[in-house]
Amino acid sequence: MLLPFLWLLFYAIQLFDTDASGALFASATGEALLNGLVLSVAVAVFSVALALPLAWLTHATDMPGRKFFRVALNLPLAVPSYVSGFVVVAALGPTGWLQQALEPFGVERLPEIYGFNGAFVALLFSFPYALIPLQAALNRVDPRIWEASRSLGLKPGQAFWRVIFPNVRGAIAAGFLLVGLYAMSDFGAVSLMHFDSLSYVIYVRYQSLFDKDEAIFLALVLAVVALAFLAAYRWIRGAGGSTHVQASAREWPTIKLGTYRWPAVVFCSLVTLLGVGLPIFTVGLWLFRGLALGNTVGDLGAETWTTLSVGIMAAFVTVFVALIPALLTRFGSARVSKTVHVASHVGYALPGIVVALSLVFFAIRYAGPFYQTTALLIFAYVVRFLPLALGVLDDALESQNSRLYDACRGMGRSPVKAWATVVIPCAASGIAAGWLIVFMSVVKELPATLLLSPLNFSTLATRIWMLTEEAFFTAAAPPVLVLILFASVALAFGTRSESA
Repeated sequence: MLLPFLWLLFYAIQLFDTDASGALFASATGEALLNGLVLSVAVAVFSVALALPLAWLTHATDMPGRKFFRVALNLPLAVPSYVSGFVVVAALGPTGWLQQALEPFGVERLPEIYGFNGAFVALLFSFPYALIPLQAALNRVDPRIWEASRSLGLKPGQAFWRVIFPNVRGAIAAGFLLVGLYAMSDFGAVSLMHFDSLSYVIYVRYQSLFDKDEAIFLALVLAVVALAFLAAYRWIRGAGGSTHVQASAREWPTIKLGTYRWPAVVFCSLVTLLGVGLPIFTVGLWLFRGLALGNTVGDLGAETWTTLSVGIMAAFVTVFVALIPALLTRFGSARVSKTVHVASHVGYALPGIVVALSLVFFAIRYAGPFYQTTALLIFAYVVRFLPLALGVLDDALESQNSRLYDACRGMGRSPVKAWATVVIPCAASGIAAGWLIVFMSVVKELPATLLLSPLNFSTLATRIWMLTEEAFFTAAAPPVLVLILFASVALAFGTRSESA
């Protein structure tokens, strides 16, 4: 997991005496870092604030359509950032369809969408990174603590903040970390919005013929920022002590919303329309306009099969690998587990292009037979997306009642057998949520797939990127819709697994 970081460090040491090292102290670097931090924190805070009520409303209330919204609210995760950026421009830009629709009503110009505003809106499509861990955490909370708090006279709002909230604090921290790191390392949305965040500056320097070496030092800064995010995550998880509640087999009682029942439906519907309806409408508009002009849509069979197979395989491998640091955190040495945990998050903070180039460098020099193979590509996915599974698994294992493991050990089982028969099965909802997040991230990953994929290897993400780069929006629409279909099926399966 540290391979990309070590590659950056190795090259930075070699280049430290050159002019490229001046990028560390340049004022432009500080401005780009500040821009990226403000953007990532703003997106993370807003995403958590949005995910918390959505997770609760879809968990056990009597809100109409609760099961539908539990799936639909996570679908924005299937929209790649470079597609969400195009959607925001097409809908809210100076010549977007919303501007054209509002002109007859006297609205001459919408607020400027380029820059921070556009990047913020485009990256808000990542809020399911905070919602999915919360949904999994609520699924593990014992409903009896809610019933006990209500029987003792607490109002619903008081019971939520005093009893439920402390038990999902770890999931909130995990969601904040995942969204923050995603926003910090993304270059698709910020490049389309012309917002000079650090990740975008790194991408531009990598593409440059003269400033390529400066990107090495800027990527190191981004890795340090990732460690700072991780420190904040561990502080949030540990603040105020930890509360572990083992879920029982009982179903949650249906919580009456009363007069808030239909406002809750309106709120969830609005988020669904903006997060799912807006991309589908915009992409559908591309498709129908293009077809009306005589444009054609190519065959997607090969890309669909490749995307599905590599996504499933990479998600299983990543979740399996994530069990190691998760179990170390729960049962291992504090010093070792902390080191492994920190190392596991470095790859996710780096832009995908940095991770991909580091593995290209490694494979060419030391692992030639693996260069441009599916095995190396899956390894890159593991490096990139391990924290997505790890954050959810950490919370799933930490929330378990330790007496179950102790009882299993007391009956003569070895630690490995105790993990296999008690610990891991009790974390099934967290494992399913981690698999789901990784799968939906892999199928839309672009830089690593472009640089590390075997010859004649094309996924839906690479096809979308190439078509949108050439402004072939009609042909790009079907693969975007297929990605959303993949997410719908995966989320529906995940929801069914949690219910079971």
